[in-house]
Order: sequence, then structure tokens, then C-alpha cells
Amino acid sequence: MRKVSEAVQAIIEANPALQFGLHHRLLNLSQVARFICPLVEARVHKSVQPSAVLMSLSRLQRRWENQQPALQRRFRVDRINVQGGLCALTLPKQLATLRELAELFGRVQQEGGYLTLTEGVSEVTVILEQRHMALIPQVLHVIPRRVYRNLAGLGVKFQERYLETPGLLYQLLQQLALQNINVVEVASTTTEFNIYLDDRDVQLAFDSIYNRFVREVS
Repeated sequence: MRKVSEAVQAIIEANPALQFGLHHRLLNLSQVARFICPLVEARVHKSVQPSAVLMSLSRLQRRWENQQPALQRRFRVDRINVQGGLCALTLPKQLATLRELAELFGRVQQEGGYLTLTEGVSEVTVILEQRHMALIPQVLHVIPRRVYRNLAGLGVKFQERYLETPGLLYQLLQQLALQNINVVEVASTTTEFNIYLDDRDVQLAFDSIYNRFVREVS
């Protein structure tokens, strides 16, 4: 079983932003202790009091005062694509619905359209272009649980060398959270991450990701 102090240090060392804040005394340690307490408990497999986490943070801060803070990992995005005019439908996951979605996928592909499927345990979300919404009542016999209109997709392409490095997807979504942009849906492949959001936010989202992951590291 790991010690609380070891767990706290591992969590802080994995987060350059927290390292920077601790080094420069920018953080309210009591708030940080309460925030990371569940993470510490997950590592030590026992209940932990925030006061114990606070004590470890204080010791860590004193130890790091005269050390150079770690630099935040620098990721580079190769390409950012924008796909506008999208809609998203969430459907109950049923065998008949999955068969109908396979037919819908084929018909959209025949027309050279855009369609993404995300399958969960009890639901399926399909994202397609507004121009193909007329196919929905023709193919599907189930009423969608939720329909989102006026969406845009932001597709981010990155290199395979980042696959084993923690933090890339977190940093991408962090840029949108800092701009108060709501993410409606996400989907991914090995080296692509697609973020779906209201089309009114797409320009700000594009600029935020571009400035952080393309321009800054060029």
C-alpha cells in the first residue's frame, strides 16, 4: 500500500500546472487538498482526510521552492478540420436499431456524406449532416431520445508518438473549458480526435486549439 505522501507527489508530478502553481505559491493548498483527495484515495486504497493531503502538499511545496518547475508537455497538432452543418441523435441501443443504422450508414456513404456512430452500453449516438436528416424517418423506426441541431465538428489530427503520452486529450478539452465552450459529443480513432459543439462556438474553439497546439509550437 502506498503512503499518502507518495500518492500526493505522484499526482502533482503528473500535472505540470499543479507543479508550476506549487513552485510559485499560486495555489490555495487547502482547496487543492480537497480537490485531489479522491485521487489520493484511489491510489492508497483507503479513506484519507484532506488534512493529511494538505500536510503532504505543504512539505512538497517547501521542498520544491528552490527547484526549477517542470515545463508542461508540449504537444503538436498536425491538422485541424472543421465540418459544419451537423446534427446528433441519441437512440436506445437495440438490435433492430443497430441494423437500421447500418442501412443508414450505407445510404449516407453512397451520397458521399458524413456520418459518425458512437456506441455505448445502452445508447447509440449518430452524427450526420443536416441534409441527410430526411433519411431518418425513412430508415429508423425508433424515436430519438435527444436531437441536437446546428452542430459543427472539430477534427484534430496528431502524431502516433503521442499515443503513450498522457495528457493530450485533456489539454485539448482544457482549452475549450477555459473558453466556456460546451462539448456536445466526442469521438476518436488512433490519431484523430473529433469534438462536436455548437456551430456558434466553432471559430473560438478552432482559434484556441490552433494558438495552443500549432502556432505556439511552430
